[in-house]
Amino acid sequence: MSAPYRILDQVDPDTRERLLMGHRRIEFPAGHQLIFQADWGHEVYVVVSGLAKARSLSLQGEEVVLSLMGSGALIGDLALLSPQPIRTVDVVALTELSVMKLRQGALEEALKSSPRFSNAVTYLQVQRLCDLGNRLMLMNEDATTRLLHSLQLLATLNSPDGNLRDPLPPLSQQEIATIAGLSRGSTSTLINKLRTNGTLEQTEKGWRFASLAPLERRGLLPSPGGG
Repeated sequence: MSAPYRILDQVDPDTRERLLMGHRRIEFPAGHQLIFQADWGHEVYVVVSGLAKARSLSLQGEEVVLSLMGSGALIGDLALLSPQPIRTVDVVALTELSVMKLRQGALEEALKSSPRFSNAVTYLQVQRLCDLGNRLMLMNEDATTRLLHSLQLLATLNSPDGNLRDPLPPLSQQEIATIAGLSRGSTSTLINKLRTNGTLEQTEKGWRFASLAPLERRGLLPSPGGG
């Protein structure tokens, strides 16, 4: 499994220095809402540590998680690229979240002067669309597959180097259920099943994958020897 996409690692040192010049470091508690859907705003953040989710609410008021963001992720960049800076989703901290708030002028200048940064932002949008499409396809799969995919993503984003064997973030089962698009009861039952069959194990730092075989069987990981 590849490490999370960290956009500042994709640019040259000079561009990175200009982007970070004059930035503000901000800490948010778990549950804090950084961005409100349909609000106007052009603030852009880079995640230093912690996890956040992008979500929308259905017409029935149910929360739908569209994507997750971890260390190195860019938050709020769509408003920068849009003719009108209207937020398209809510963004909420899943855990304690540390971010760098970048200057709008530095971002706009980098988009114009650095093809490498512009390409990195473009690739980021393509990756998000692919991830969203993958999430939509998985909604047609069985509950276990959907839960495993969500746990896989959480483990990858919570790890400094994308290692699936690292502990999962300390989220409630209700939060995990929302991310997976499942009920709280189903999620609790399935987590107990995954613990019993040896897929998950409890450590001092939290739950972690003890076996990746169920992920491989469901096509969530490349098969051994695959490309």
